Amino acid sequence: MEKRQGARNSRVKQMAGSSPDTGKSGIKGFVIPITEPPVVEIDTEATAAYIRLRDTKVVATKPFGSEKGLVMLDFDADENVVGIEVIGQHEFSIRELIKEVPVEVSDAVLNQTRYVAADLAPA
Repeated sequence: MEKRQGARNSRVKQMAGSSPDTGKSGIKGFVIPITEPPVVEIDTEATAAYIRLRDTKVVATKPFGSEKGLVMLDFDADENVVGIEVIGQHEFSIRELIKEVPVEVSDAVLNQTRYVAADLAPA
């Protein structure tokens, strides 16, 4: 029993929004698996952060129902979530940012998160 509880505690599962189906229509129990350490790009002036899960081409961006702020999900050609944009945040730790979306990730992966300044090109 103690071993099972320890394994369960080593994973973080955050759920937000009004329904687990909110992020991707037609898929019951939608959860974003994070298996590699993410890179968080922070733009403090816009109070926004982008969580890069994979470095691949984004083919679609869809809004995700969030109780706080605005959350947009970026998808690749296979409809995998490759990035998460969170706007309206004032706390930029990965654990605070993922509270807005349904993710499944281990503490070991979260502890390896890298933080960088957003690469803003002049307008």
